[in-house]
Amino acid sequence: MSKASYLFALVAGEFDLLQDTFTTRSGNEIALELYVDKGNLHLSHHAMASLKKSMEWDENKYDLEYDLDTYMIVAVDFFNMGAMENKGLNVFNSKYVLADSKTATDTDYHGIESVIAHEYFHNWTGNRVTCRDWFQLSLKEGLTVFRDQQFSADMGSAVIERISHANVMRTMQFAEDSGPMSHPIRPERL
Repeated sequence: MSKASYLFALVAGEFDLLQDTFTTRSGNEIALELYVDKGNLHLSHHAMASLKKSMEWDENKYDLEYDLDTYMIVAVDFFNMGAMENKGLNVFNSKYVLADSKTATDTDYHGIESVIAHEYFHNWTGNRVTCRDWFQLSLKEGLTVFRDQQFSADMGSAVIERISHANVMRTMQFAEDSGPMSHPIRPERL
């Protein structure tokens, strides 16, 4: 199966590795590998648990099983985005993978769970369909955001999730849409 070039990832470095497995409903054993900078392994267990919860939820909610033998996450401090859904090897900024139980807040743990799930969900909503152009990005991101919001609501309080997302829309998105950088979702001309 061909893939869009932006879904390809190659990471090199010296990492610590957290390994686990996930067994799908059909009995396939998926190797889970989480790579972190040396010395950070003890901070990665919540991310692994979040990955396993998102895989189980996707099977139960949408009957979607992971389709490869291995799922890998790499977390680095210098990744300039939050995370990227490269097929089979998701790349994350460490902020969305590592949590120190001595200093992390509930919001930190929730953020990790949500972003891990979002990138995992792209396996079925995003990575299998290539956008004609970047103006169609909202299709793959919109559906994946919807799924990660459902997941977060099921993992916690649906009411709190809804209020939180409405607050983000009100304070951030509405301000951007009424500002000088606003633009149509699809411009009239390319």
